[in-house]
Amino acid sequence: MRHIRQIIILATLSGLLLPASEVSAQPVEGREAYLMAQKLQREGKFQEAVQIYNRLLEQNAKDVPALNGLGSALVNLKRYREGIEAYKKALAIRPGVSAIELNLGLAYFKAGDFESAKGPLRHVLAAQPDNLQARTLLGMSLYGTRQFQEAAENLEIVARQQPDNSQLLFTLAQCYLASKELSQREKALAIFKKLEKDAPQSAAAHMLLGEALDATGGTQEAIREFEIASKANPVPPQVHFAIGYLYWKTKRFDEAEKEFEAELEDNPNNPKAQAYLGDIYVRRREFEKALPFLQAAIRQDNQIRIAYLNLGIIYTQKREFQKAIDALKTAVRLDPSESDSHYRLAMAYYAAGNPAEAKAEIDVVNRLREKSDKDLMQKISGSSSPPHAENP
Repeated sequence: MRHIRQIIILATLSGLLLPASEVSAQPVEGREAYLMAQKLQREGKFQEAVQIYNRLLEQNAKDVPALNGLGSALVNLKRYREGIEAYKKALAIRPGVSAIELNLGLAYFKAGDFESAKGPLRHVLAAQPDNLQARTLLGMSLYGTRQFQEAAENLEIVARQQPDNSQLLFTLAQCYLASKELSQREKALAIFKKLEKDAPQSAAAHMLLGEALDATGGTQEAIREFEIASKANPVPPQVHFAIGYLYWKTKRFDEAEKEFEAELEDNPNNPKAQAYLGDIYVRRREFEKALPFLQAAIRQDNQIRIAYLNLGIIYTQKREFQKAIDALKTAVRLDPSESDSHYRLAMAYYAAGNPAEAKAEIDVVNRLREKSDKDLMQKISGSSSPPHAENP
């Protein structure tokens, strides 16, 4: 489900980005050229603006407003690294200018370098705690580096000032949804319900509400939300896979099969749909039918644990033990906390005549099951969120 969420969020975050800030105090002798470059930028003529800024910098390499303007024009041309270097040169000449720090953070963010964006944005907020643009960008950068709690803390501050900003609420809800705490996921659910109410025709809103419902234990309600989204025109990407996954999760394998097949009709190369359809065939012991789907899945995405697990099962059945061991070792590497991979690997070792390796894996299985029993008792005592199936 995380992959589906990323598809939707990438289309949404760009709406929160604001233009770069300007820096004043341009030297008198370059004022007219500088104003012309600014005018060209407002008209979207960024390449022409770059040429003027470069001429100004040839005359005065320490012209900070020109460096800042150059950085802005380059970023708008998607020449992010060059824009970042221009901003860094400006800050080397005039350290601590919040407008340039903000522009630098924005450039890093647009370049997808969320880790680097955080530093300059924190500098801005240290000087200007009420700067909502810096606060928003920092929150989204923290989301990008999976620091969900701190991201939520920053975005909550902005949301109090902009309670009707649906894109901001969307990102805040994503932070809540990423938490393992049920109370946080319930906050996400409340936001997604509001977004769905405000935009009842939005397929994305229904999909995200469905994910939040699933995360808070309402899987059947989640299926209904995804089914509503599937009736949109055009059909949202991954929606049939999402419905299929929820059916798979609740062991409604016949219905899951139909949804995975529908997803593959829309997108024949969806590796997760291939992997989960293959899993259904393995459960039915239709190994030859499963094999090409699983092989196709890992050719496109070598991070799908369930595909390697099922390949290991098939190869063990075919008595191709080294292939089975290799596949199952990959499944273990991708998620060492899943006991089924260790158990299947133990069975493959036994079948291949390696009892010592098999015993080591069985020992791991026993430790994981003891931990699982302990975690279950803690959940029963009321401290944590409900357990979930494997997250695709």
